[in-house]
Amino acid sequence: MGELYIKMLQVGMLSTDCYIVMDEDTKEGYVIDPGGDARKVLDAAQSARLQCRGILCTHGHVDHVGAVGKVAEATGATVYISKQDSGALSGAVHGLGARLGSLVTSKPGGFEVIEEGDTLDFGEHALRVLTTPGHTPGSLSFLCEDNLFCGDLVFQGSVGRTDLRGGSFSQLIEAVERHVFTLPDDARVFPGHGPATTVGAERASNPFLRDLQRRT
Repeated sequence: MGELYIKMLQVGMLSTDCYIVMDEDTKEGYVIDPGGDARKVLDAAQSARLQCRGILCTHGHVDHVGAVGKVAEATGATVYISKQDSGALSGAVHGLGARLGSLVTSKPGGFEVIEEGDTLDFGEHALRVLTTPGHTPGSLSFLCEDNLFCGDLVFQGSVGRTDLRGGSFSQLIEAVERHVFTLPDDARVFPGHGPATTVGAERASNPFLRDLQRRT
């Protein structure tokens, strides 16, 4: 099995964490959350010799999908997103969403809806799709072995905002309990903003997850 390659890039005005996840042997892999700076993302993909199998969106907020259209156009890769958040790419909304949608839906691959239980293969590895709502109704996370790419679900010492449209703190906490705190303490958590962390570190000290800490 080829080694798992993970490259983090900070992109866009809100310093969103965009990831390239790839099998070192086959060079097959995915781009997760290209939220801006399409050229920076494409240069990193080219430097890694990525054979892009798809572009994955943890959710539909513009700071996570802002460069999706350009990256999809350049790579020819299909974009994957949840049904609930797909309006950001469908062209059915006004403004930036419509412009993103025109880029994504006009390319041959278009975009596909994914949901919990789906798997996305690359080389000898696979990303498992998890439904983790709370920040948005359709937020997704992607689990590869003990590496969780969770968008704006959990950050180092914090959690994603739930006061925006469609947000729900109770749903976010339930998603953490179901999909994060069931992982080993040394499992790595790659968030949508800020540094990577571990499940154990967040279990021990994340103040927003204090009630879960008592139950686990």
